[in-house]
Amino acid sequence: MNDPPVSSIESATDKAVVASGKFRIMVVDDEPSVRQAIAQYLSGEGFEVLEAANAFDALTLIHGLENIDGVIVDINMPGMDGLEFIRRVKQRDRTIVAVVITGLPSMSVIIEAMKAGASDFLAKPFKLSNLQVTIERLTRERRILLQNLLLTEEVKAKKTIEEINARLERKIKEQVILFKISDTLGKVKSMRELYQKVVSLACSLTETPQACFWVVNRELNKLLLMGAIGEYPRAWDEIDIDGSDLPCARVIKEGLPIVLIGDALKQPAAPNQSESGIPARDQIFVPFTMRDEVFGVLSVSRPKIQKPLGEEALFLLHLLAERTSLTVENLLLYESVALNLHSTLKALVRSLEAKDPYTKEHSRRVTDLSLRLAAHLGCTSIERDSLMFAGPLHDIGKIGVRDQILLKKGRLTREEYEIIKTHPVIGEEIVGNLGIVPMEKSIIRHHHERWDGHGYPDGLKGDDIPYLARIMSVADVFDAITTDRPYRKAASWHEALMEIKNNKGSQFDPKLVDAFEDLFMGKGMGLSVEPGSSLTGEDHV
Repeated sequence: MNDPPVSSIESATDKAVVASGKFRIMVVDDEPSVRQAIAQYLSGEGFEVLEAANAFDALTLIHGLENIDGVIVDINMPGMDGLEFIRRVKQRDRTIVAVVITGLPSMSVIIEAMKAGASDFLAKPFKLSNLQVTIERLTRERRILLQNLLLTEEVKAKKTIEEINARLERKIKEQVILFKISDTLGKVKSMRELYQKVVSLACSLTETPQACFWVVNRELNKLLLMGAIGEYPRAWDEIDIDGSDLPCARVIKEGLPIVLIGDALKQPAAPNQSESGIPARDQIFVPFTMRDEVFGVLSVSRPKIQKPLGEEALFLLHLLAERTSLTVENLLLYESVALNLHSTLKALVRSLEAKDPYTKEHSRRVTDLSLRLAAHLGCTSIERDSLMFAGPLHDIGKIGVRDQILLKKGRLTREEYEIIKTHPVIGEEIVGNLGIVPMEKSIIRHHHERWDGHGYPDGLKGDDIPYLARIMSVADVFDAITTDRPYRKAASWHEALMEIKNNKGSQFDPKLVDAFEDLFMGKGMGLSVEPGSSLTGEDHV
């Protein structure tokens, strides 16, 4: 017991390696003298030592411990031998180092011990110097195993973080793409516009120069090309689904996407001509479905010399197809509602025209003139659409005015004029119940307001009057002056222009009068009327 201490043992018990701050070793031997001698030596060298007389007690102790660094175990013990004990310890923690003690050392015994997981062995009887060397190896190996475990865990953690980051990046990219798709498609107002937006988005998302979008015509059993970018065979304009083996036709039949690598965009040969086609490309064809039925096919293609089309492009096209299908459903629903709305409004307009034939042509002319002035002023397409919709309806409220007043040939009395002045409000109520947009309702309600605030029905003044209502007011008065009415003859369009200029800043927005005169003098109004007497603003209803 007077052998010199092993200098490396202290470094092996470093707290960075052993969680408890002390190297913990379990000695398992059914011979008390051997077990106690080893334990006494190790305790003297600063180790924490646990003892067990058999493998079963040792396993019970180990299961109750938070950690253990090594075991020294006799091979031959009653009940469970040392090799089986080592196997079970290694199953619990492969970083626990094991040393076997044997009284009958042989190559076969050593090999079996190593297979079980032992790192070293001691042959009975042994000297303490032998034990010192063994313990030095044990502590060094334990440290290396723990460091390797930490490195392995770090690698795993790093890999996990990388996978999480990759998934996060993909999710962010997916959300950005979905926003781009939704934002673009959300501004679409018609099916025709939608088709072109789809092929444009397809090229942008997949970085391809060519895309086509077909829509299925079930009655004709054909694919009709509705949107395209780039070069494609002319035969693709209309494809017979049953009679074609083109990929787009197969997608309709099978309902699944098709990816072609290095194929040629073949164009069917004309009679007595050789087959021609566009050079080899990578292509993807994706079905567009709505309520489990394929209604369209989108294709993109890229020359073979460029980066191949793969799973990423297919994924992006699936996102586009998913969002487009929702947009198509919404557009179809909107167009169906709009169609019903227009039908209802047309019926109301026809009813008014039956009462007052003048109204039909008046509304058409006012709409046309309003659109010309709006275009000259640089109004947006949305504003022009509102004028186009509201123009034929701007006098729809007159349907609620008695025929005796509406069709009166003489001048109106003050009471009758007050009744006539209710028609913008009646008109707004009629269209309001049919769900048209506020901009269009405001045109119908406010086209008789005056710039000076003396108009009706609300007496709005200046810029408080909706801009489009101000435009229609100019067109409305101009047409009223230049057409025959039951109680007066039409004035010339030059006289009408002078009437409007005379009311600049009182009845009309000065800027709109200037624009109207510029339009009038620059291009003419294309009107042919007989000259007659002038009409004051008060006469116009």
